Amino acid sequence: MSKFQRPSSGRRAKYVLAIPTVLVALAGCTSYEQSQSQLEQAIRNSRRSSVRVDTTAVVAASNPDVPTTGIAQARSTIPRQQVDPYIREALARNPGIQAAIANARAQLARIPQVTSLPDPVLRAAVRPEPIQTAAGDVYFTLGVSQTFPLLAKLERAGNIAAAQTRVALEELNSKRVQLVADVERAYWQTYRLDRYLEINRQNREILEDLENVVKAQYEVGAVAQLDLLRVQTELAQLRDEAYRLQVQRAASAAAINQLADYPPDRDIPTTQTVDVPAVNTNVNELIALAAEHNPELAALRERVSADEQKVELAKLGNWPDLTLGFEWNYLDGREPFVPPINPTTLKRPRYSRKSDVGDDNWAITLQINLPIWLDRIDAAKREAQQRLLATQKQQHATENMITFRVYEAWSRVDAQQHTLHVLDNELIPQARQNYEVALTTYQIGNSDFTTLIDHWRRWLDFEQMRHRETVDLELAFSDLQREIGLQLLTDAAPVVNEGDRP
Repeated sequence: MSKFQRPSSGRRAKYVLAIPTVLVALAGCTSYEQSQSQLEQAIRNSRRSSVRVDTTAVVAASNPDVPTTGIAQARSTIPRQQVDPYIREALARNPGIQAAIANARAQLARIPQVTSLPDPVLRAAVRPEPIQTAAGDVYFTLGVSQTFPLLAKLERAGNIAAAQTRVALEELNSKRVQLVADVERAYWQTYRLDRYLEINRQNREILEDLENVVKAQYEVGAVAQLDLLRVQTELAQLRDEAYRLQVQRAASAAAINQLADYPPDRDIPTTQTVDVPAVNTNVNELIALAAEHNPELAALRERVSADEQKVELAKLGNWPDLTLGFEWNYLDGREPFVPPINPTTLKRPRYSRKSDVGDDNWAITLQINLPIWLDRIDAAKREAQQRLLATQKQQHATENMITFRVYEAWSRVDAQQHTLHVLDNELIPQARQNYEVALTTYQIGNSDFTTLIDHWRRWLDFEQMRHRETVDLELAFSDLQREIGLQLLTDAAPVVNEGDRP
């Protein structure tokens, strides 16, 4: 075999090394592509506008294709129409959401890292004192080797990275659900202050009219000056309250702006009055929905999946890894030994001229590591099993906590709906009627001014209480959605996604 033919053997050895490399790369690419598809879908969903359905449907905030279940009835369309623009802005601009997306992308990049083979090793040896052989001296050796972990180890590592990517996706969903709840909370606080300001303005008008009545009565001597001073004092308190409400309203609007990464002084238009939402829910169904869709629980399920793969990976610690290599030795041929001429035959004996050729030599090398430190391997197995157990117990504890929070939010919704019903149908109409009767009797001189002011104050308190309870009901409903991980929309408008808009 000539020197020009020998490199083909080296190429064949490289092909042998390349076959398992390609198999590992293909397996890693499949896991990466699946996780990347899930990530991109989650990012698209996190930028969508709120989904509207008919009055008896439930739609996942992160997945509009989730089958709907009827649990809510007769919710006003006005609240969602008002708050939707602020939610869309926050989802598109909030730095926390962008950070969660970047974290998920970073976790996705772990998959090709852990499923790839280690770097090959190139080895060169130069010998000042050559290895002497019959064919010549070996001065230089060049070798390349590649370690091939057990394919099952790479598969388990890829599964762990993929599960951790799904954990990051659920954390993104959790941040999105929390952001929606935060926007709604800031919005409804702004709504409450707008209604207080509206009531304040209306009551200033009432007291200004009452001031004119008292002033007329005072001028003819029908009432004491103390009544006029009392009205003027109440008006001054209302003006002071209006100023404080304006300051609080500016702070509440700033909360909406900061969630969408806007300057705090951006103008937030006055909110519109909404009808009292009537929600008819089944708490057991809500708890079942939370168990299935809550992103915190979903993240823990993925953590359990990752820890299960870690246990399987630890069990493979007793299996060695294989290292294949190719080695080439440069041989410097020497002059062959030429025996002297036989004086008897006068001929030179036959001799070998192989050293004239001085063939280089090559070898395929094989080595494995020896997993003999069993204490370390067993400790790794115990660690993986205990971490799995800890995650499972944490999952159970979180399930119990979310069940309680769903029940607590549902109880608040139910209690506040009852309070609003009593206010609308009994307390406010009665308080208004009592004030009107007291005003009439005061004008004809059959009632004192203190009774009139007391009835006015009670009417004012009930009006403020109604809006406060309305806001608390909306906040409780928002908390309920956050714990379930679904957006419980009951609008009659068709489903519209941000990507479907013209």
